[in-house]
Amino acid sequence: MLVVLNRLDALLAQLEKALLVLFCFALTAIMISQVILRYFFSSPIFWAEEISVQFLIFISVFGISYITYKNQHISIDFLLVQMSGKTRKWVGFSLGVIFLFLMSFLCFYSWEWVLRPDVQIEKSGTTGLPRWYNYVAMPIAFSFLCWHQLVILINSVFYKNKEG
Repeated sequence: MLVVLNRLDALLAQLEKALLVLFCFALTAIMISQVILRYFFSSPIFWAEEISVQFLIFISVFGISYITYKNQHISIDFLLVQMSGKTRKWVGFSLGVIFLFLMSFLCFYSWEWVLRPDVQIEKSGTTGLPRWYNYVAMPIAFSFLCWHQLVILINSVFYKNKEG
C-alpha cells in the first residue's frame, strides 16, 4: 500500500513539475513578446501583464506544493537540533500534522470560495475570460500539497514503526 501511495505521489509531483516548466515557459514567452512588441513595434499586448501575473501565481502555488514533495521548505531548526532523536521525530511529526491541518483548512475554504456563484460569474476586464479559471489554481495546488504532506506523514509513521 505504501508503495502505491509513494508512486502516486511521485506521479503527481511529475505532473506538477511539468506544469511548472510549462508555466515558466509561457511566462517567459509572453514577457519576451511583450517587450519586443512594445519597444520595437510600439504595439504592446494589452493582456500580457494580467496573464503574466496569473502565471506567476500559478508558479508560486504549484511550486510550494512541489517543494513540499521534495521536502525542501526553508526551516529554522536550531531548536530541533538540540533535541534527542525521539523528541525530534515527535516534534517533526507534530509540526507536519499541524501543517497538514492548516493546508487542509486553506484547501477547503479555497474550494468553497472558487465554487461560489458570485465568483463563478466574475469576468476579467482585460481578457473577458471567467476569473474562476485563474482562481482554481489555488485550491488545486493546495489539494496537491495536502496529498504530499499526508504521504510524508504516512511514510514517517511507517518508518518510525519499522525502526522501533
